[in-house]
Amino acid sequence: TALTLVPMMSARLLRVVRPNGMTNDNSNHRLESSSLRYRILASWARGLDRLNSIYRRLLEWCLLHRARVMVIVTLIVVGSLALMPFVGAEFIPAMDMGYMGVSVNLPHGSKLEETDRILSRVEDILMEIPEIEVIATTVGSATGAFSGGLDVGASENGRIDVVFKDLKERKRTTVEVADQVRRSVADIAGAEIIVDVGDASAQMGMTMAPVEVIIQGDELPVLTAIAEQVEEIVKSVSGTREVANSYEEGRPEVQIRVDRQKAAQYGLSASQVAASVRMSMQGQTATRYQVGGEEIDVRVILAEESRQSLADVGDIELLTAFGFKVPLKEVVETNVTQGANAIERRNQVRTISITSQIAGRDLNSIMKDIRNQVGQLSLPDGYSVDYGGATKQMTEAFGSLGKALILAIALVYMIMAAQFESLFHPFVIMFSMPVSVVGVILALFLTGRTFNVVTFIGVIMLAGIVVNNAIVLVDYINILRRRGMERDQAILAAGPVRLRPILMTALTTILAMIPLAMGLGEGGEAGAPLATAVIGGLTTSTLLTLVLIPVVYSIFDDLGQKIVARREKKKMEKAGAGA
Repeated sequence: TALTLVPMMSARLLRVVRPNGMTNDNSNHRLESSSLRYRILASWARGLDRLNSIYRRLLEWCLLHRARVMVIVTLIVVGSLALMPFVGAEFIPAMDMGYMGVSVNLPHGSKLEETDRILSRVEDILMEIPEIEVIATTVGSATGAFSGGLDVGASENGRIDVVFKDLKERKRTTVEVADQVRRSVADIAGAEIIVDVGDASAQMGMTMAPVEVIIQGDELPVLTAIAEQVEEIVKSVSGTREVANSYEEGRPEVQIRVDRQKAAQYGLSASQVAASVRMSMQGQTATRYQVGGEEIDVRVILAEESRQSLADVGDIELLTAFGFKVPLKEVVETNVTQGANAIERRNQVRTISITSQIAGRDLNSIMKDIRNQVGQLSLPDGYSVDYGGATKQMTEAFGSLGKALILAIALVYMIMAAQFESLFHPFVIMFSMPVSVVGVILALFLTGRTFNVVTFIGVIMLAGIVVNNAIVLVDYINILRRRGMERDQAILAAGPVRLRPILMTALTTILAMIPLAMGLGEGGEAGAPLATAVIGGLTTSTLLTLVLIPVVYSIFDDLGQKIVARREKKKMEKAGAGA
């Protein structure tokens, strides 16, 4: 379109208005000086002329003070990098997805009625919040419709899934409402209540927590002690929410240890004792009988009233090898303890994970604080701490996108080298890329947005966008030099001529990105960092390119001439020596 339709339409529709008001279309059409259109066009032309004059004087100063210009630009770039720690980084930009989950966990073995009572109290709290539109409650389950994961179906667990009204119809965000719910349910005793807010990672099927600290080791008591210390550290860091420990004490259990010496006195082995206890408590299929063609198991089991307490278990009778019976308590030791509900292993090593949601701060700064404090712990030999969750995903994603950025820069350079048939001019043009970083960092800092995967994609886009202005400028400088114009004069002539198309190209792109940068509507926050990066990077690159590229062009041109002169001198010396 740019090579076919635009030239044709320009020839048919565009008119050049001369200073006397006449046009170039041979229609003898004259714009009256009193008309609004004439005044607008005249004012626009005078403004451009004034801008061209200012820019030409700026170029003249820059060409006379090239070292000073390079130092100033370098300080600007370095100064912007100093702001990077204040920008923050995260995996995916925070988004108001319009839903929230409330998980209720009672002590193991709690009855379904008690779980339902707690859930009803939470429901009453949620009903009073005007921003909520739908509430869905699941009793006897640790997960819900939006939470993902496995449904454990335990009577002591329950979940409430909450859907919010449209963002336009409510005054508060999902995070603000979640904070209110946390404060309201804090007074409900007898249950652990966790409020989690749906984010973009959940929408993409990612169930990992933003913060995950992984402790690994062999001995469970030592591991749990370290995990408790790490859990307290994570809770103490500002911005963490709903800190959870993956290790849970299991249900109460009775451990029966066979005294092998006493059992041997009665001619009993440990396996025989275990089999007798298993048959008494769980039963054993003795036979089957058929009713109407259907087989039914006949299970032999100890009477229910004889297995109600630990004392009843001790009274289970064992048949000895000598034909008489002895009670179980004669050959075993019993101990009531808490068994592990689940044992997590990674790479065959026992593991406990501490996870946390975040709010109010970026992931990178939170993890920096956690790493600093966890690093001060004195861990026993054989125990280690690692980090997973969104932090690990962010590191891997940034690494992949960094490689993509390097590839993009290499491709841009190769394309320009083929276009200019030179390795020198593309290298000069590439100087427009580093100055775009200034705008990216400043834009993120001023808008309060973070550097994330979406922002990184915007930076990759900038690699192909910001060079356009430099290409237009360097190409026209080369054209004027081929026409016989001296280098500095060509730079001073090309700059004002190409100023308007450069500004128009940058301005149209920036204006087109503004609606996306505003993040309007639900989910609009997803593309806002990308647009913010493009707007900031293109703005600073355009402004600095107008002065930096001519200076760099002249510097490298001087270097090139010196190299050529040195080669010619060597050739002449060799020729003289040969003569």
